[in-house]
Amino acid sequence: MTELPLVSILCLSYNQERFVTESLESFKSQKYSNIEILICDDCSKDNSVEVINNWIKNNPQLDIRFIPHSQNKGICKSLNELLNISKGKYIITIALDDLMEPDKIERHVTILENSSPNEALVFSNAHIIDDNSVRFQNTFIPYFHRYLSIESGNFYKRLLEDNFLPAMSCVTKSSLIKEIGGWDETLTFEDWDMWLRLSQKYDFIYDDTKSCSYRMHATNSHKKKNFLDVSFFDIYLKHKEQPEMKKRIQKLIHEAYKENRLTEAHKKYLRELDNKTLSEKLILKNVGKFTYNTMLYLQKVYYKSW
Repeated sequence: MTELPLVSILCLSYNQERFVTESLESFKSQKYSNIEILICDDCSKDNSVEVINNWIKNNPQLDIRFIPHSQNKGICKSLNELLNISKGKYIITIALDDLMEPDKIERHVTILENSSPNEALVFSNAHIIDDNSVRFQNTFIPYFHRYLSIESGNFYKRLLEDNFLPAMSCVTKSSLIKEIGGWDETLTFEDWDMWLRLSQKYDFIYDDTKSCSYRMHATNSHKKKNFLDVSFFDIYLKHKEQPEMKKRIQKLIHEAYKENRLTEAHKKYLRELDNKTLSEKLILKNVGKFTYNTMLYLQKVYYKSW
């Protein structure tokens, strides 16, 4: 009988004491048996560490390693720390407030074991649940994004427009994550940049099911992400030669200027542009919002009159 490939579940915890047990129990309940559970608590202020330690003590039969941080290091550094000690052929990253369906790993390992070398991962849709694990009527992809019809293939162009992958649904070939250097520790969040870098070289497989549950509550990161977040701009710069990203960069810089949130990185990008638009020249001159808006309005009126 062929031995099942090892799957490494990289679990991140931060102030999730209320949910960690339910989340860990969903991993324990997997039909697939050959898993290792690697947990990092990134300096929680609540009792998450105690809850996790108690759960580990009550489950000595499981292959678990727990790293509690004494200071907050961030998502990407924490994931790389777990990646470096992982041994699995496949990697799952999940927060300890999300859940897995019992057949998720078994189903997705079977798909990946029959995949081609140019396919990096398998992903699916996900349920959305509240603090009490009650499911929303809508599901992850149509709720957060506009995609209602998805087929396997290359998603790079689509991902440039929108990060629509439920990160907790993805099962990825470990060797390919390591090949591209793991997660970028200069960023404050992890998933979009990882999918973009992988999809530049590899295809993704879409499994038309709901293999997990994403918990939506006041403190999770998905709701906190803001268009003007510095990390968004840092990701944009990695793909600035793509027309889709050029438009995003321009929009972000204009909005940042209007909200007095322009950074030196924004200015540096504008200074290095070969052909600057009027609005970009005005931003670099720091003419002020009134003059900026007036000049753009006059330009629009002038061109309309021709």
